[in-house]
Amino acid sequence: MKNILVLGSEGFLGSVLVPYLLKTGNNIIGVDKCFFGKNNTKSNKFKLHQIDYKNMSKEFFFGFDVIIDLINISNDPASELNRKFTNITNYSNKINLYNKIKSSKKLQRYIYMSSCSVYGNNQNLITEKSKPKPISLYSKLCLKYEKFLKLKKKIPFTILRLGTLYGWSERMRYDIAINKIIRDMLFLKKIEILGGTQVRFFCHNEFACTAINKIIAENKKKTLNKVFNIGNFNTNIILLTKKILKITKYKDVNVYHEKNTIDKRSYKVSINSSKQFLKRNSNFDKLTNKSILDTFNKIKKDKKPFAKKKITLTVYKEFLKKNRI
Repeated sequence: MKNILVLGSEGFLGSVLVPYLLKTGNNIIGVDKCFFGKNNTKSNKFKLHQIDYKNMSKEFFFGFDVIIDLINISNDPASELNRKFTNITNYSNKINLYNKIKSSKKLQRYIYMSSCSVYGNNQNLITEKSKPKPISLYSKLCLKYEKFLKLKKKIPFTILRLGTLYGWSERMRYDIAINKIIRDMLFLKKIEILGGTQVRFFCHNEFACTAINKIIAENKKKTLNKVFNIGNFNTNIILLTKKILKITKYKDVNVYHEKNTIDKRSYKVSINSSKQFLKRNSNFDKLTNKSILDTFNKIKKDKKPFAKKKITLTVYKEFLKKNRI
């Protein structure tokens, strides 16, 4: 049993990760400003601090075996709303955090959630050795902080570059490709494709939790101070739409295709690194199909699929306006 701190525990991934880790018998402390509400159910092994982690004392961080950092303004349009605020959230605050935890003698691993979007536009098959070509402010700051961690080497870290996430969460998001496609086909009977030829690496949120948990449980040197691309399949948006319709067997959906798009990112990522986080001989295709069908079945039961809080951009717009940042 380990004492684990999850920064951003109430977000899209955090709201799946906390219950996942609780099942493995760990004690979890969450820290979150709760932009999107309190999304984890109460447990005697989970405690939430509703506060900005930059205001936590240095001593607070010394009690943890593992710190998982999920805090980022991770939506590209949201990150561009207020570049100063994004720089502070995605980089400056993390440097301050690093300076607080670097002298912790108990810390076994700091896990930082980065993104495969650091690869920008690349026609070759991506591995961790591929040269990053970040385009957005979000991806540039992810890479900048990665470089800081690698340069300092004062704490034991693992960097996970996640593919585009999807799946059900108590803090649901419909501004990410698979979730939005499924929502629109269910409740609007239509799917809108912008561009569509851009390739993406996708990662089911529960698979991301599996990778995180394995790093925590094994704590082996093979993941120490290293970067891993994490996801379960690649496809472009046109083929993704066809895949979802085929898996779900959903009929009577109108598909609209607008060839122009401002999204310049396109990258295909090797799944070789991801394989080591699953059981031997696991079938990625079956796991992917099951995860998409599971996401479909859960979204189908969503009673408020168009709630404002389920669009990251909308939430940050309201926050910035309210706080005059």
